[in-house]
Amino acid sequence: MNEAQTAAFKAATGNVEPAVLNLLFIGSLLALLILWAGWGLVHVYRGYASGNVKASALQRFTVRVVILLLVSLFLFAS
Repeated sequence: MNEAQTAAFKAATGNVEPAVLNLLFIGSLLALLILWAGWGLVHVYRGYASGNVKASALQRFTVRVVILLLVSLFLFAS
């Protein structure tokens, strides 16, 4: 951004740097994804432990969650 755009952004956000808000939003996204992954893994494991979910479904969900987190970290936290 040029100086005029940066000044307008700071005026609109209450004198907050764009880099700070970028870090805040990316951190919030990653925290939300990790919380969702933990919640999902707990519920799938409970279903597996009670016999309602097959082992293959647990494995597929785990692989998908790990891939989602790795791709998100690569795209947003790099």
